[in-house]
Amino acid sequence: MIKKSMLLMVILVLFFGASFVDASSLAVSPVILDRKAKARDILKESLTVKNISGGKASVYICVNNISVDGGNQEFLDPSRAGLESSLANWIEVTRGVIDLAPGEERKIDITIGVNLRADPGIYHAVISFPSGSTRAEAELKARDAPNVIINLEVEENAKEWMQLKKFVADRSFFWGWPVTFSYILENTGDKALAHSGNARIYDSSGREVAEMVIDKQAGSILPENEKNFSLAWQRQETLPMGRYKAYLSLEYGAKQRGVLQDTVFFWVFPKQKLLMVAGIFFICIIFYILLFRLRKGKSTK
Repeated sequence: MIKKSMLLMVILVLFFGASFVDASSLAVSPVILDRKAKARDILKESLTVKNISGGKASVYICVNNISVDGGNQEFLDPSRAGLESSLANWIEVTRGVIDLAPGEERKIDITIGVNLRADPGIYHAVISFPSGSTRAEAELKARDAPNVIINLEVEENAKEWMQLKKFVADRSFFWGWPVTFSYILENTGDKALAHSGNARIYDSSGREVAEMVIDKQAGSILPENEKNFSLAWQRQETLPMGRYKAYLSLEYGAKQRGVLQDTVFFWVFPKQKLLMVAGIFFICIIFYILLFRLRKGKSTK
C-alpha cells in the first residue's frame, strides 16, 4: 500500500511538476528595463526565463502597472486604467502557458507600443512569471513570482517651429531719431514659443555701431498664431549721415533650438545735421555768386 502511494506521488510529480515548482526555481533577465520613447513609438524587447529547478515548470506571464507613490510599489489592474496612461496596456506579450523542462531557457519577445495620446512622464509596469497548473492558480502567486520591472519615460514630442515672415525698417529714409523696425513671427509648431536675440546696426564701412537686445520678455506666441514686434534705435548724436544695415538674429525653442536671421538697409539723415549741411551749402553758393560778381565787375573796368 505504501509502495502504491509512493508510485502515485512520483507520477504526480512527473506529470504535474509545475504545481510544485517554487518561484525561486525560475530565473528571469534582465531584472529591470529602463527605456525612453515618444508617443506612437514602438519598442521591441526580449526577456529570458529559465527553469533552474529539477522539475517541469508551467509558467504564465502576468502584466500589471505599478504605482510608486510614497515609495511603495503597488500593483494596479491595467483594466482599470485608461489606454493613454497604462504602460501595462501598451505591452504585448504571449499570455499562453510556457512549459519549461528542467534547465530549459526560453526567450520571450515583448513589444511596447506607446499610446499616441500618452502624456509626457515616467510610467512603471511589472511583468511577472508565476508558475501553476492553471492561469488562475498562477495569478495568485504573481506578487511573489520572479519579475521584470519596466520603467518607461515618455518624452515630450512637441514641434517647436517658428518662421520669420517679415523684417523691415519702417521707412527707407529717416530724418531723425529713433529709427524704428518691425518684424513678424509665426508659430508653425504645436507649442507656445518665446524668442530672444538681438539686432545689430552697421555703418557703410561694416563697423558695428549699435545693438538692440531682445529678451524673452518680448512675449510668447501661441501655436498657429503670428505676432508683430517693434524695435527702436535711439538717438545717436555722434554718427554721421548715410546708409546703414540692421542684422536681426533670433533664437527660439527649448529642446529644438532654432535660429532666424534677416537683414535690412536704410538711410539716416538727421534734420539738424541736414539743415547744417544745407546751410553750409547755401553759404557756399552765396559766396560763389558774390565772388563771381566781384570778378565780373573788375573785368569790365
